Amino acid sequence: MKNTKDLVIIESPAKARSLKSYLGDRYEIFASYGHVRDLPRHYIGVDEKNSFKPTYTILPDKRKIVAQLKKIASGFSRIYLAADPDREGEAICWHLSQILEEDGRVFKRLRFNAVTKETVLKALRNPSVIDMQLVDAQQARRVMDRLVGYKISSYLQKILGGGKSAGRVQTVVLRIIQQREDEISDFIPVEYWLIEAEFHQNNKVIKASLFSVDGKRVDKPGKAPRSSEEALIIHQRLKDYTGEWILSGIQRKIRSVKPPPPFITSTLQQAASSRLSYSPSKTMTIAQQLYEGISLGDKERSGLITYMRTDSVRISPESINECREYISEKYGSNMVSESPNRYRSSKGSQDAHEAIRPASIKLAPEILSNVLTPPQRALYSLIWNRFLATQMKNAEIEKTAFSVNGAGLEFICTGDRLMSKGFSIIDRAYIRIEKELPDMKKGSVIFESETREQKFTSPPSRFSEARLVAEMKKKGIGRPSTYVSTIGTLKNRKYVEKDGGVLKPTELGTTTERLLVKMFPHIFEIGFTASMEDLLDSIANGDESYVDVLQKLNLPLVSSLEIAMATVSDVRSDLQEATEEICPECGSPLVVRWGKYGKFKACTAFPKCKFSKPVNEISAIIYKDRSCSVCGGKLLLNIGRYGRYLRCEKYPDCGHTEPVPLGVSCPITNCGGELVEKRSRAGRIFYSCSRYPECKYAIWNKPLDRTCPRCGFPILEERKKGIWCPSCKKSISN
Repeated sequence: MKNTKDLVIIESPAKARSLKSYLGDRYEIFASYGHVRDLPRHYIGVDEKNSFKPTYTILPDKRKIVAQLKKIASGFSRIYLAADPDREGEAICWHLSQILEEDGRVFKRLRFNAVTKETVLKALRNPSVIDMQLVDAQQARRVMDRLVGYKISSYLQKILGGGKSAGRVQTVVLRIIQQREDEISDFIPVEYWLIEAEFHQNNKVIKASLFSVDGKRVDKPGKAPRSSEEALIIHQRLKDYTGEWILSGIQRKIRSVKPPPPFITSTLQQAASSRLSYSPSKTMTIAQQLYEGISLGDKERSGLITYMRTDSVRISPESINECREYISEKYGSNMVSESPNRYRSSKGSQDAHEAIRPASIKLAPEILSNVLTPPQRALYSLIWNRFLATQMKNAEIEKTAFSVNGAGLEFICTGDRLMSKGFSIIDRAYIRIEKELPDMKKGSVIFESETREQKFTSPPSRFSEARLVAEMKKKGIGRPSTYVSTIGTLKNRKYVEKDGGVLKPTELGTTTERLLVKMFPHIFEIGFTASMEDLLDSIANGDESYVDVLQKLNLPLVSSLEIAMATVSDVRSDLQEATEEICPECGSPLVVRWGKYGKFKACTAFPKCKFSKPVNEISAIIYKDRSCSVCGGKLLLNIGRYGRYLRCEKYPDCGHTEPVPLGVSCPITNCGGELVEKRSRAGRIFYSCSRYPECKYAIWNKPLDRTCPRCGFPILEERKKGIWCPSCKKSISN
């Protein structure tokens, strides 16, 4: 018997709950939890000779869900597919339709840019079909990623050992990080001197910087005095000058500042990083929650923002009108911009979705304070404020410059003054006022004092995750849906590490980048990767076919791979490093090689002699006065693939090992254990009780054997910003 209801399949359970509250009993809602099919894990799954036909398999962790879905779908003659409105979402809908295909069954595609009752019901009244051009674009990306990743990763593992991977986008992003690191390494600082002078007029003081000497500009590092001797010459001119100092020029210019555009994925991640100290992954997790729907107290669930993976700054006319009406009601009609502000997306943007904005401007952050978590409210406020500001009046800033002359020297002092706040009453961070100058008049001023400061030019900064996303957007590398996962892969593969909030390549990352760029220059060239995004767009627009694009992209891969595979032995030999050590088992020289877990020392007589040891082994160091609990031997300090550990001196006869103790007792009352150093699966060091799993006490920061002077807690933690008590959660003075 056919079901009188219709089935709606959505990606996430959170969105499913929102849809249930909108659609009622007329519809059955089921969550697929994202992709249910993909290319196989253990073989390439792409038939290059047969028009690059992919082979798909049910993901192992989705087999149970697919079985449930097939059971639920039986009896439904109409199924609505409502995955996210992008290429990935379109592909998910297509895969579901392939799995659930049945005679007489009709599939309808629902697309909505915000999970609100109004937008969902509107989409339901106007369903469409699956867009196969978008599906082909997604398949082309997935297939090309598989060809590059599978084939070049296999090559990389032959050179550097198992566990290594290459990726069409990931390796190019690694290249961007490495190029910046090379710029920093090659940078030669240039000395220059900043010379400033204070002048006053009628008890009003300004501090001005040296701008020119005898009409020649010296306000840039390359033109400024380059030594203390040159700076002293200026000092002597100032000291010897007995003439009059004249404030000869006063320039005032009004600058109108237009509100910044609404957020797209990359700019939201940057703003959340600088203002909220959120990583891009945290930002996207919270944005996903806001998009999928929040329970508004006793009311139904509702999505609070539009789709958060977008590269477009386009705003719908309806939302512009709603925003302008809200501003007029709350702030007055004089605060609304004269005409609606519209923004143009950057070149290369897909422009498939609107910008990230509130689903309704009427839901102000203060109204939602009781239903949002603090992180959710902080991010929602950021999005809400930015969108509200887009339709407000421009801010006006007066830029003032004073020019003081004497002794053939010209000093310049600049300042800003906010003349009209405009949109800055909402989005204050976008307006920067350096300093406001006093009201002075042309004429004589009195020289007060002079300062000389030695400076050096600085190298370019390393990328934070948010700034790297901005660089990826600028160069057309990847798409909004891939930014976070690409950076995550680089960190998980140990190609880059986070150091003080910025990313730097590891030794493995540098070696990998050098090797792959040398052997596959076309594949990992930034322009090639960006042009591929254009080709994928051409498939989505119907201008190119799936097969033609893949043939174009696969050609340089095939030719480069053929050359690379022919030189595997030579490349592997070039990467070996000679040592002065001799193998203790056969007397052959030892060399440093790359393996699955990094560098290690190996015998050159391999495979006859299989002796090897870690590069940084420190087992000759006896660890304090501790003894092996198995045989009583001494314990030696070692470094292995998982970090530092203690090993019995009688190894391999005695195989006892244990974590490195810190000499700090476990703070849990009557535990009796001590804190030891361990390493998480992600490679991060942490400290836990030696009696685990009986005692599960653990902390991330290094413990100190000191009692808190406030609360008496038996240990303190060493953090970047100082000493911290984990009990009363306050900093402790050293």
